[in-house]
Amino acid sequence: MSLADYTQAGNKDCFTYWLESRTENLGSIWGGSAFKFGVYSRKDQTDKTASSNAKAFSTSHGWLTKYGGSAEEAFERVRDIVASVAEAARAGNLDEVETVDLGATTKWKIAFLYQDRQNPCVLPIFLPAALQALPGAVPKSNCAQLHRALMAAKPEDEPLLTYGQRLWSTAEQVLHSRLSNDEVLAYLQAYPGLTPIKPPTEKHAGFRCVDGRELCLLRSRKTPVIFVQPGDWTDSVPTNATNFKLKTPDDTRSHGLTANAPSLAAPNEAAAVTVGTWEFLMKLLEAYTGTAAPPARASKDNAMQPADEKSGHQVRIAVSHEPLNQILYGPPGTGKTYSTINAALAVLDATFLAQYGMDRAALKARFDALVQERRIRFVTFHQSFSYEDFVEGLRATTSEDTGQVRYEVVDGVFKSLCEAAAVKVTRPQEKAVPAAPIDIRGRRIWKMSLGNTLGSDAAIYDECIEKGYALLGYGGAVDFTGCTSRSDVLARCTANGLQVENPQTDYTVTSVAGFVTRMKPGDLMVISDGNFKFRAIGEVSGEYKFQPHSDYPDGYAQMRPIKWLRVYEPSLPHGELMNSQFSQMTLYELRSPSIDLDKLQRLLGSQPTSAVEAGNLRLGQVGSSDYKITQVTDDLVELSKPNGNKLHFAQSMLRVLADGVRSGAMSVEDIRDKQAIPRLLGKGLEPYVVNGYANVLAPLIEQMLGEAVLTIADREAVAANDARVLIIDEINRGNVSRIFGELITLIEPSKRAGATEALEVVLPYSKKPFSVPQNVYLIGTMNTADRSLTGMDVALRRRFVFKAMPPQVDILKDVEVEGIFVDKLLSVINLRIEALLDRDHCLGHAYFMPLRQVPTLGKLAEIFSNQVLPLLQEYFFDDWQRIQWVLNDHRKPEMFQFVSARGVDVDDLFGADVNVAHSPQVWSVNNEAFFYVESYLGVIDHREAQDEE
Repeated sequence: MSLADYTQAGNKDCFTYWLESRTENLGSIWGGSAFKFGVYSRKDQTDKTASSNAKAFSTSHGWLTKYGGSAEEAFERVRDIVASVAEAARAGNLDEVETVDLGATTKWKIAFLYQDRQNPCVLPIFLPAALQALPGAVPKSNCAQLHRALMAAKPEDEPLLTYGQRLWSTAEQVLHSRLSNDEVLAYLQAYPGLTPIKPPTEKHAGFRCVDGRELCLLRSRKTPVIFVQPGDWTDSVPTNATNFKLKTPDDTRSHGLTANAPSLAAPNEAAAVTVGTWEFLMKLLEAYTGTAAPPARASKDNAMQPADEKSGHQVRIAVSHEPLNQILYGPPGTGKTYSTINAALAVLDATFLAQYGMDRAALKARFDALVQERRIRFVTFHQSFSYEDFVEGLRATTSEDTGQVRYEVVDGVFKSLCEAAAVKVTRPQEKAVPAAPIDIRGRRIWKMSLGNTLGSDAAIYDECIEKGYALLGYGGAVDFTGCTSRSDVLARCTANGLQVENPQTDYTVTSVAGFVTRMKPGDLMVISDGNFKFRAIGEVSGEYKFQPHSDYPDGYAQMRPIKWLRVYEPSLPHGELMNSQFSQMTLYELRSPSIDLDKLQRLLGSQPTSAVEAGNLRLGQVGSSDYKITQVTDDLVELSKPNGNKLHFAQSMLRVLADGVRSGAMSVEDIRDKQAIPRLLGKGLEPYVVNGYANVLAPLIEQMLGEAVLTIADREAVAANDARVLIIDEINRGNVSRIFGELITLIEPSKRAGATEALEVVLPYSKKPFSVPQNVYLIGTMNTADRSLTGMDVALRRRFVFKAMPPQVDILKDVEVEGIFVDKLLSVINLRIEALLDRDHCLGHAYFMPLRQVPTLGKLAEIFSNQVLPLLQEYFFDDWQRIQWVLNDHRKPEMFQFVSARGVDVDDLFGADVNVAHSPQVWSVNNEAFFYVESYLGVIDHREAQDEE
């Protein structure tokens, strides 16, 4: 490898370009200085002077002087290092990689790419801070130790890239999530070597380092601010004019510093550091204190032990997984139901969530697709919701054959979800049919019952499955061979003495005619289990045969050979295939829309028809570009450009390009390099479109063909993860004990099927054993204003993980309506509610989110009059005095008061003879106040609403 092969500006085939850009989907090392490569080719070839002796420039290159006195000399050293990293990674020697003197992200990306792919030892996470931020990371554990620990914790059935994406998503959320003052305070209180100067106050928390220097957290700021003593420690922290401000002796500063951190109070020199993320906080404290920063949000339950160099013991880490049972709880309007989409995707498609976490439209589209596949179910608890709705109950049905009423056990939403998750395909497709995908297009589909599960002929089903045929009970012992029409069947029945009451509607004639004359080889057959389940899918493999049954002399003599494609145990809920329940009739043809053909295609192991036409395209970002897929139809793919305009590609054009790559006529790189047109001459491609959008079309075609490695891993993960999610909205509004019944015990992780303490119960209606599978996840939401957490059913609290969803005032920090800072408005209101009532009854930020799109006084007035004020009435049981206090109306001029009171002349109203023990007041809502800016400013500070003199 030459210097030009290693790095050359503008060359998309050099080593560093491949490392950073072409393999970005295998893990990103974007960002930072190009010096991370040791030596790099300069695009700007003007003269440049290095800022320190550690770096050097020529007109063509930049390099680190520790590697050599010239670019060529530095490259020789770097090339040897790169080779040693690749060799060490291939041998699994991560400690050698750790000691190599090359940029951390660069060397670990090289190690990942060159490791033994059959026995990987390096994750696609190359930033040390990201590895350190993962739950349970031990301070100062090096990258080699962390990679070993994380690889040891990787589930065997989870693809490497999917696992890496899941961990990266966790680390990124920690490193880049916005900090609250409470989080910073808790972290400082647990930080090694920091001692509180005094107990924290409402606005300040002072600490003293081991060397006597002090720091102080200002708790009243929206974004946390820490006062420190300036010094040369700042060289190792990425400070700038925005986040680091020196305070001279003459500068004003918080008076509370005198009591809480006296060395930082005026006139002493100090610096105010704004702390926005965990990553920055950890770097700041480590540099300032000289003590290694503990993991962000560390917990005792997720502890990770450091490596023992003498004993050779490896670091062990516990990688957190989504809890099986969780409840998102908080006051109204905090986004609990909104957040269930992310929570469900974290279970079912964590890679997609990590990739499109900030794209709400893409997340909602993926969520809707999983709902359509019935992998997510949604239910709302209420006062009349019952065990029969949730688990199982009896439902009266009328037999279409006899007209008699019968009672059938019907599964509730939870039981049907559990049975779908636990179902086993006991006779999979590959044992019964050729490996080629089954195309259902053009096939007739039949629903058929094989015996009655509750009747004397229940054994018919097992016989048919075992012997590879289907038996029809109608037609008695009559041979219908040779019949080609309904009239032939009718004549054969009459000739053999079968009673036919109405020749036009008789069901015996109808069912036999369908089975004998209309059913053809190649047709598909769905075997029902009652009206609400199905238990097998087969393909008709031969012509009708008359086969008298020894056990049933008057029935089950009509036979069709069947190739069973899928047999389900237990039976699947009808919703996994149907848009409506099955009919009671023994045999009839299924047609759309009662049957969902895409669901049938998925059950048979092929992609849905729509997916076949659209390839593997999914809504969301296209590769690493700023283009996003917003809609996919059979004919068009719609994308959103960075400027918001729409772009449409014809599916026919995309198929031509995909076929060209698939056939070997060209590669995806040919599309990127604008060589697709000469490679596919005569295909009718428009050069302006194909070449003009080459950087968008290339990743689109990769996604259609599944050639991008990340897409493959993603599909493998989704295929391997057959989990199901039940979202229970307003879980605390139902009678949990009555709804769950005996299943409240079975949902415990240790009591689920396959666990060490697994339990099962016999259900009261079906009299069948039941257990909860390990792959069923429950996500509940709970409004604390309806019922506080302390009042919840204890059995429920013990079995669920509770995740707080408090109001997120910071989300509204950029929302301003005619000088009204909405975040301050909500914050003050909630402080007053918490003081007068409790935190469970605060107002959520979601009420004010419409102001992000429509920041007008009219919209704010609508929110206050239609949502805020009615909610306060409910909270305080129409105690208008307290409502007035919350809105600060008692300190505002009358015209700006939302709620006001006027006295009543008791004598005039009741007469002097009536003794009214108190002075009553009549309260009223001032509708005009909603349209004054001063009314809202006065909520924050009553002085803002005072009349000007």
